[in-house]
Amino acid sequence: MSSAVSKLKQLKKRRVLVISAGGIQSGIQALYTGIKDDEWEVFSKAFFPYPQKVANLIEQLNETQDPIKLCDLGWLDYKITMLFLESAKAALAQVPKSIANPHYIVLNKPTLWKGATGENLQQSSWNLTIGDELYVAQSLKLPVITDFLRHNILAGGSGILPAFPGSLSIAKKTTGVNIFVNIGLVSRMTIINKNTSELIVESDTGPGTVIIDKSAKDANCPEGFDRDGKLTSQGAANAECLQILSQDPWLNKSAPKQASPEIFTHLLNHPCLKPLSSIDKLATITALTAKSIYDFYRREYKEAEAPQALWVSGGGVNNLALIDFLSASFGSIPVKSVEEIGVPSDMKIPLTLGLTVDAFVNGKKIPWESGEHPFMEPLGRWVIPNN
Repeated sequence: MSSAVSKLKQLKKRRVLVISAGGIQSGIQALYTGIKDDEWEVFSKAFFPYPQKVANLIEQLNETQDPIKLCDLGWLDYKITMLFLESAKAALAQVPKSIANPHYIVLNKPTLWKGATGENLQQSSWNLTIGDELYVAQSLKLPVITDFLRHNILAGGSGILPAFPGSLSIAKKTTGVNIFVNIGLVSRMTIINKNTSELIVESDTGPGTVIIDKSAKDANCPEGFDRDGKLTSQGAANAECLQILSQDPWLNKSAPKQASPEIFTHLLNHPCLKPLSSIDKLATITALTAKSIYDFYRREYKEAEAPQALWVSGGGVNNLALIDFLSASFGSIPVKSVEEIGVPSDMKIPLTLGLTVDAFVNGKKIPWESGEHPFMEPLGRWVIPNN
């Protein structure tokens, strides 16, 4: 194993295939990129949504933790593995044969469960994932690095994906201080000073699309979500209810903090929402995502220099009503899509992960909790195919 990884480190430019699991309502993302030091180029991308049975089983395990049959768990493991391979082959099929040979794969598997274990749920944390990385390595004849969340937990962390210095590599296409917000099911903010290479803030801020999508279903959106925010734009956010919802204790916790989507669903049952029409409720919930992002920024950003822009990525970038709410909140700070700096708006997390892992392969020190186990491989687990 050390020989294969050593060969990777000797390369001046590496082609990296990132395969990353999205949220329950998303799917498997594949991003193929070329990286040399801090320079990178996206070659191709592919996306495979979860089949309905896969999404249902993941939701059952991830949100409700209801028991499922062992045969269903085995089928789910198999199906996710096949989706890994399908997404990889789809991404590689889009590029010329001369570069359709990655040097290695970064694999972020779906997490079925993460939390505390032991007596009184206080002794330690662990996570359960799905998908067979060895089969991926053997099928594609490539080294695979995976299990990032678990290694972070074992090293003393809370179980997060490594994002730095990958996020800095992305920020180098900007100037000054910039805010990056990825709006998936949960919203996560990164603030970076490109001039000083300083990571100022890195934290979840609050709900992303998780409660927006649930409100859209309540409003009988034909597609089950509010495409482009069209329905939201027909409603009016209730200012009084919005202020009440924004006082939720988790939303007002100091950074850094980490959220799971289900911790925000109780907000949909707040009494202040009950008198509202379904469309006004949807508008209020959409406005809450924008307000929680802005309120977090106002509390946590203490620097004198004003940010140059707010760069938005994730599924939320397609909700034009949400973008309007953000623009109104941030005022003079322009709200832009990361597409403007060459980052596919739906692939910022896979790109950040890939850039971070490649910096690690290149010998750069990665800020990573060491806890009581500093001699562990600090980032993830390598799986090397048999010759």
